[in-house]
Amino acid sequence: MPSPPAPPDRLRTQVERVSRPALIRLQRVPKLLVPLGTVALVLIGVLAPLPVGLTALAVVWLFVAWIAYLSWPVVGTGGRVLRVFMLLLLAGLAVTIF
Repeated sequence: MPSPPAPPDRLRTQVERVSRPALIRLQRVPKLLVPLGTVALVLIGVLAPLPVGLTALAVVWLFVAWIAYLSWPVVGTGGRVLRVFMLLLLAGLAVTIF
């Protein structure tokens, strides 16, 4: 029989509590706005001058890392691999344009 999940630690509880208002706002925006905004920031990151581009990619990386951290306990192995891959891909993209 699998063991029950461990109780969330204090950091996770704090991050979830602080993130709740932002997640509620994200839930209220049109469904395509977040993906289109992410694609726009990645394009800015690739095409804009270096300081602007790195800033745009950093914003996308932080957003993906935040969502990955919040969703980590409830996603399976495939979802975790995908999130780590996305973060590595964004970091690699930032390094190649640097």
